[in-house]
Amino acid sequence: DRSPASRHYCQRISYRVQKLKVTKLVDTASQAVIDVHCSTNREGSDADLAEQIARRNAGDLRSLAADKGYDKQSLREGLRELGIRPLIKHRIFAPYDHAHNA
Repeated sequence: DRSPASRHYCQRISYRVQKLKVTKLVDTASQAVIDVHCSTNREGSDADLAEQIARRNAGDLRSLAADKGYDKQSLREGLRELGIRPLIKHRIFAPYDHAHNA
């Protein structure tokens, strides 16, 4: 069940919200799943998980493509330190972000 419920409502009817956050690393050439990270808590960002997965598989990666949800400067810098080219679109906050995405 992915619909949000209030904490008060869940306690009142003894309902447990069970959500699973899954981040996967896929080889685009062979479509093989290389690594999967599953989490049941909502703490931490997607970018933090991506860096953790990239560090585990640093020897196998040359580039890492992700959507705008993984847009974090520290992730980009961490990937570059590992020798991995980040292919992550920038979220559009200013006119120069269009140039970054070009």
